[in-house]
Amino acid sequence: MTIHRPSDELIDRLAADYALGTMSGGARRRFERALREDARVAQAVMRWQQRLLPLDARLPPAPAGAALWARIERQAFGGATVAAADAAPAQARRWWQRWFAPLPAGALAMGLLLGSLAPALYRQLQADAFETQLPESYVGVLATADGRPGLIVSSLRRGRVVDLKRLAPVAATAAQVPYLWTLDAQGRAQAVGPLPDFDGRGLASLKLAQPAEALFQRAVELAVSLEAAGATPAQPSGAFVYRGLCGKLWPPAPAAAGSR
Repeated sequence: MTIHRPSDELIDRLAADYALGTMSGGARRRFERALREDARVAQAVMRWQQRLLPLDARLPPAPAGAALWARIERQAFGGATVAAADAAPAQARRWWQRWFAPLPAGALAMGLLLGSLAPALYRQLQADAFETQLPESYVGVLATADGRPGLIVSSLRRGRVVDLKRLAPVAATAAQVPYLWTLDAQGRAQAVGPLPDFDGRGLASLKLAQPAEALFQRAVELAVSLEAAGATPAQPSGAFVYRGLCGKLWPPAPAAAGSR
């Protein structure tokens, strides 16, 4: 029996419809299943989102409504929906709502889409790792506050150096330095250290006092705040200027014998 795979041209057209929001109903649900399972589909949607992102940046910010908050919570945390979250006072919101509330709805929707792309892309990364012997690593792709790709952070799993690639600079005074943090599943921040100066190519390396595994093992996100030069803060003093997911690029440990 011959199995016909969709052509790259067809996938590209469908990805464009999905990214533009013109796909709906059953077709959208079927496409979203393919998005979660097929790395080709996930990569095509990512390319279209990158093309359309500059258009989104030109739109005036719009506050995210309760329905979008609820969808984010269902996909990111698997919890119950948040009723009337948009109208709730800031102190009553959950930690992730308080942190992301200043972002425009477009940036939040982009983050939600990246969450739906993650399973297929991660499987592809794992497959590539097996073929190319990619070293076990922590990798984070952090966005700026307005949703643009801003900073790539990577380290060998047991290494003592963090490599950094700045994609978009952020404004800081002479008295401020960017400070790297890990965030665990409960939103608790742990300091990693101040970022060094970037060279003309936007590259820098941060030496760690202990192996990366000790710092990043519980991290689900990485973030950067602006702190006073020379300070050693226990917690971020202000909003994050970069933030993104922390990926662990190695296969899961095999199940113990006899486990189900």
